[in-house]
Amino acid sequence: MSGRWLTNVALAILLVMLGLMIRAELQRAHVIPTLTDLTATDLYRVQITRQGEPTLSLIQTALGWRLETPFQVDADNGRVAQLLAVLEAPVERSFPSASVDLRELGLSPPRLRLLLDGRELQFGNTDPIGQMRYVASEGLVHLIQDRFHPLLIAPPIHYVSPQLVPRGFAPVFGRLGEVPVTPETLNDLEGLHAERVEILVEPPSGESVVLKSADGSTLRFLLSQDRRRWARLDQRLLYVLTDAPALTLDPNAVDPTPPEPEPAPPAAFDGPAEPAPVLYGPSDTSPESSPTPWFEPEPSTGEPKSIGADPFRSFGAPDQGLDESPEPMVLGDTPPSEPPMVRLTPDGRAVPVETPDTTPAPSEFRLPGEPDKAAPSGFGQDPFAPDPAMYADPPAD
Repeated sequence: MSGRWLTNVALAILLVMLGLMIRAELQRAHVIPTLTDLTATDLYRVQITRQGEPTLSLIQTALGWRLETPFQVDADNGRVAQLLAVLEAPVERSFPSASVDLRELGLSPPRLRLLLDGRELQFGNTDPIGQMRYVASEGLVHLIQDRFHPLLIAPPIHYVSPQLVPRGFAPVFGRLGEVPVTPETLNDLEGLHAERVEILVEPPSGESVVLKSADGSTLRFLLSQDRRRWARLDQRLLYVLTDAPALTLDPNAVDPTPPEPEPAPPAAFDGPAEPAPVLYGPSDTSPESSPTPWFEPEPSTGEPKSIGADPFRSFGAPDQGLDESPEPMVLGDTPPSEPPMVRLTPDGRAVPVETPDTTPAPSEFRLPGEPDKAAPSGFGQDPFAPDPAMYADPPAD
């Protein structure tokens, strides 16, 4: 009895193990693949290339993401994370690129490209049935949910960080106009975030704010009259704040940072720094004493050279002096006539062709009903008939 009971227990354990194995296989079979196997934390450079628009370039630093082009400012880490969620987008269906017409899918050429270090994703049209986006990568075309396209076509200003002071910039001194501000004001400005960031169209007409870090680097803003709009002229960006910050002044504050280097004034023009090169030095100048290279004239051979020598004359022909005038051309008394017209025969003989007189001969016909008037020239003749004078038989030899 005990042996049968042990057999039943062993069979039950075996069945449970088989069930667990089958369940694991089914779970692995239902795992939906993702668009890439990359992770956002391992990336260094991300680029978005769109037709007819500037390239958007991002790099990841120890302090977060930063825009390289078209601005050189900090990027909004939250919005970049939303964009990079496309790396783990579930793939609904995949098929080889060679099996479809990429032009019909909007992938040849692609509308936009997403470069992830060495990986490139090409985005095309949407599927008209399931409204999914076609994405080509490494010889395959994938279908994913179309929820990342608005982030891919967003303008570059969408990824600019709203933080007023860049990450890693710790101001130790600041001034409003020419009057320093308190350290508490600097701390408040360091954590200030704008409501939105816009492209600077027209600079504000208010005061300027200068912030300086310990290493002497400077950050400049131009404020509006209500102090809610802070413009960075170096990046052409405008930070719009919800409320104007309090800027408390401290005229007794001392700037601990090194002084800013003053731009060197333009040097006055005192004439050329070096004398002009001498092509033919004077007789008392030697190459060793001349600071610039010069060239001597060719040594004389004892025979005078003809200044007016013809460079195109044949060798051995005498030169014509300057005092000799060329023989004048004699023009004819009558204008040159046209060359005669000839007709070549099959045996190569040239037979002159008599050109008919250009003056039309009087017509031999009379107008019907008016016998006293001559008909116009050519009346009653075939205008397409060949001229018999042009095809006259050649005279016999």
